[in-house]
Amino acid sequence: MDWGASLKIGILPLAAGRKAGGPETYEVELVRSLAALDKRNEYFVYCTSPAVAQSIGVEQENFIYRRLWPANRWIALSTMLPVQLLRDGVDLLHCTYAPPPISSVPYVFTLHCTSNLAHPEFYGKSKAFRLNTLQRMGLKRARYVMCVSQFIRNYITGEYHIPDDRTGVVYNGVGRDFKRLPDSETVQILRERFHIDYPFILYVGKLQARKNIIRLIQAYAQYRRARKTDVRLVLAGARTETSEGIDEAIAENGLEKSVVQLGYVAPPTDKGSRELPALYGACRMFVLPSLYEGFGIPLLEAMACGAPVVTSDTTCLPEVAGGAALTVNPLSVESIAEAMFVVDNDPEARERLIERGLRRAAEFSWDRCARETLGFYERGLAK
Repeated sequence: MDWGASLKIGILPLAAGRKAGGPETYEVELVRSLAALDKRNEYFVYCTSPAVAQSIGVEQENFIYRRLWPANRWIALSTMLPVQLLRDGVDLLHCTYAPPPISSVPYVFTLHCTSNLAHPEFYGKSKAFRLNTLQRMGLKRARYVMCVSQFIRNYITGEYHIPDDRTGVVYNGVGRDFKRLPDSETVQILRERFHIDYPFILYVGKLQARKNIIRLIQAYAQYRRARKTDVRLVLAGARTETSEGIDEAIAENGLEKSVVQLGYVAPPTDKGSRELPALYGACRMFVLPSLYEGFGIPLLEAMACGAPVVTSDTTCLPEVAGGAALTVNPLSVESIAEAMFVVDNDPEARERLIERGLRRAAEFSWDRCARETLGFYERGLAK
């Protein structure tokens, strides 16, 4: 990459260090990949807490962290950030989750999901209001909107009439640490960290309404009765303000001893943790029956670790799966349960899914994501 004179790029990560799932993974992996690719341009990473820099972990001469004050990040984004951008002489700001209320320099904006715009009922009212306000502003003001899937791009060009020449698709990647671990290491991690020594179906992600957890539990109950199996359901993810009904669904189906809730599980970006690869590699299948996704990083992580995948036939998920997953109607408990039964009862179908998943996951990398992002920086500066 040669842009002539070196440039000053600002990066505003709002998810890093907050156990924020896909958006946090994106921010950490993107900055690390940019650092590996670009030793020339100067980057200013604007942090709303010390956890941001700790999570990203890049220590490189051309990457400078700026701590924003006061502690209330929404005040800091409205007051200190615009001033600091000018002081640092930033040429272009990359808003990696949502734009700030005020920006004193031009910016590009990554849009991860539109579920908050299309279905605000999936979120707490205050969170949906803040996020929707900032994202709608970003759609109007950003020089470019980088969408993580064609589905997201189609949504904003159709619903918000954003011109095609102000949008583009930059797919997420799969971390290099997502691969099947040696059996001995997997067994050790699962036993010592999670006390798991039994077969299980895996879900990874926040336990929130749009992830369709209650239907997943109901489908698991049907599968378990039909299969007459002791395979358990493992839920790896933190609860949110929209986790209501999960405990009731478990109790109604008599699954108190069969559904295991691990809470948040750290990804490999967090001090090289190998817990998620161990879970993905050991599961009977990975099931992501979301009602709405912008990309669905866990889907590819599971494929990269050799897990057969069941996912929804809606929003971006067929696009990302690329024919390498068994797709279901997420509104149909019977459809989800039948897919579980097929994967568990048909060895040939299972092996096909594993082979296709490994090939599909190999098509995505954070290096490619970073290179394409650099291209949008160049276009944003030339606009």
